Amino acid sequence: MQETMANEVENKEVLNEETNRNTIDRKEFMRQVGLSFGAIMLMNCLQSCGDGGEIPDPNPTGNSGKVDFTININAAAYANLKNKGTAVVVTAQRVIIARVNDTNGSWIAVDSRCTHEQTTINYRAATNDFLCPNHGSTFSSTGAVTKSPATSPLTRYNTSFDATNNTLRVFA
Repeated sequence: MQETMANEVENKEVLNEETNRNTIDRKEFMRQVGLSFGAIMLMNCLQSCGDGGEIPDPNPTGNSGKVDFTININAAAYANLKNKGTAVVVTAQRVIIARVNDTNGSWIAVDSRCTHEQTTINYRAATNDFLCPNHGSTFSSTGAVTKSPATSPLTRYNTSFDATNNTLRVFA
């Protein structure tokens, strides 16, 4: 009987030692959290200061006026813009260019990302507007919101068509 009690006491001591090894006190916990937070902040600071590192735009809903490019509509990627009522997304610049289905075949260029959740929008020639396929927001040809959930307008860009060279310049 004494041997059984001695074994129980010994088992309890072993359990207490294991519990003590697997726990830390509040002071140690706060020290480790502080070190982790500091390491994360240091990593972000170094990343933004590194070669080619750029601090991300805190307002990603527009191109910040940095748009200025020219496309040749004779090129295969843009050839469908020769027809009225068509559109092309220029992915690198995040711009959608639409050729309006009117007598002049005028041009519209807006930011290709819905201001609600950054989904690439589509041009609708029949209604001459833009539709976000994700949640159904719509935008007029000027970029104004005509149906929510989006609440901010699309950034609209200027266009200049050179009929001699079949080139279209899109710029802010």
